[in-house]
Amino acid sequence: MTEQLVSQQEAARMAGCSKDTIVRARRNGRFPNARLRDHRWTIPTDDLLAAGLYRPADQDASAPSAAEDVGRPTVPIAVELARALARVAALEDLVARQDDQLEFLRQLTVETLTKRGAD
Repeated sequence: MTEQLVSQQEAARMAGCSKDTIVRARRNGRFPNARLRDHRWTIPTDDLLAAGLYRPADQDASAPSAAEDVGRPTVPIAVELARALARVAALEDLVARQDDQLEFLRQLTVETLTKRGAD
């Protein structure tokens, strides 16, 4: 059986989250087998399963999954955790951009004050 590959949009639909969440998870290495093909990212469903973002509809919800057998959290908790981690990553990116902007503004202020003092 060949591995099923899905687009980031389809992965988001399957996981019940936004495409941005899938993109951040891919960038953070949560989908190690994701590949860029024809200028579009494809993600193996096995990576979605391993990341805890997807459970096939044909899998019985009452039956314990392999992840539960080894003491891992259930899929809903894993999905919640993945979403929280994605939000944390997004906030860290925002803070980093704001730090860069603040540094630029500080440098601009120093340059402006230096020019005024020289005049």
